[in-house]
Amino acid sequence: MTASGPRVLLVLPQPPAPEGGAADRCSLGLLRGLAEHGVRPHVLAAHQHFTPDHPRPAIEDLEVLDVAPRSGWTARIDTLLRPHQELAGGPFGDRLRSAAAAADLVHLEQIEAAVAGPTLDRPAVAHLHYRVRLDRDLGPPWTREFRQTLAFARAERRVARRDRWLLANSDRVAASLRRAAPRSEVVVAPLTLDPAFYAPGAPAARPSAGLIGTGSWPTTAAAVRRLTQGVWPLVRLRVPDAQLRLAGRGIGEAAAAGGPGVVVEGAVDSAVDFLRSLAVLTYPIPRGSGMKVKVLEALALGVPVVTTPDGAEGVPVNDGVVVARSDEELAQATAAILCDAAERRQRGEAARRAFDAHLAPGPATEPIVELYRRMSEGG
Repeated sequence: MTASGPRVLLVLPQPPAPEGGAADRCSLGLLRGLAEHGVRPHVLAAHQHFTPDHPRPAIEDLEVLDVAPRSGWTARIDTLLRPHQELAGGPFGDRLRSAAAAADLVHLEQIEAAVAGPTLDRPAVAHLHYRVRLDRDLGPPWTREFRQTLAFARAERRVARRDRWLLANSDRVAASLRRAAPRSEVVVAPLTLDPAFYAPGAPAARPSAGLIGTGSWPTTAAAVRRLTQGVWPLVRLRVPDAQLRLAGRGIGEAAAAGGPGVVVEGAVDSAVDFLRSLAVLTYPIPRGSGMKVKVLEALALGVPVVTTPDGAEGVPVNDGVVVARSDEELAQATAAILCDAAERRQRGEAARRAFDAHLAPGPATEPIVELYRRMSEGG
């Protein structure tokens, strides 16, 4: 809660953790930023059956509840009719409503929490991290991908139509939400990270580029394929001894055959340590909305980034990020950083400066705290 100002309930689909999922790491940054502004929410987080048990730091006023998976035909039908309702019903939903009754306003992170907003008797703001139809096509109707994408899109549409206040982490996502919800107020606030977990290391000495992500996630898989098949062979023509390191669950399947200089490391103990060891993060994502946490992490660690316009979405223009469109341009920028230690250092320092100035917890959460104030005053 807060010493002064509105009492805030923050609802998370998974507990905050420095080595958890991308959104879990950003939750720590969000909490740090709110605390810097004097806001100390009660945090209600779900522990779902797929939630990894990563170590969690001590967090004031954190409540974690187990959420059992739904099964059987009734659950399947309910998922089709009302997708992403796991946190809106059952014991978690009951606790959510009782905790909301003791708060002045509720902050719902991600679609899993956002769908519960209409059931609450309190002002609520929903943060949608991306828009699924900007990220991918539906695909053939008989595929699992079609069902998942359609369910996500339906849940997004329901939230956008019902919620008065919405949060977006990029102008592009905000514009999409305003088109879907013209009567809602959409506020832009970037994702952030707790700098306590992102101390920059020494600039990498070896010409090693890399990428980390979950190989089963469609946008990551597309980026890995483009990197290994299109960009990396062009890098190797310029830097024959360069190494490309790929990390993350299922990344090997996305990389397929790989190629010369490609090292598939798979799941790693620490995503932060992996990123810190790179000379450059090369992330040629062809499509994807919202801020990309791996890019944000690289900036916080002082690691240069080469990416596409979609990869740099929501990130202020700075010399730590090289934005390119074609495979040739991406390869040229990656090779230039790998070959020049001075450029690596200068771009790494620029990356960290940009993080501190715009994406650190304090400045990143200013729009959220201002929104809280207006919500509590009925604005």
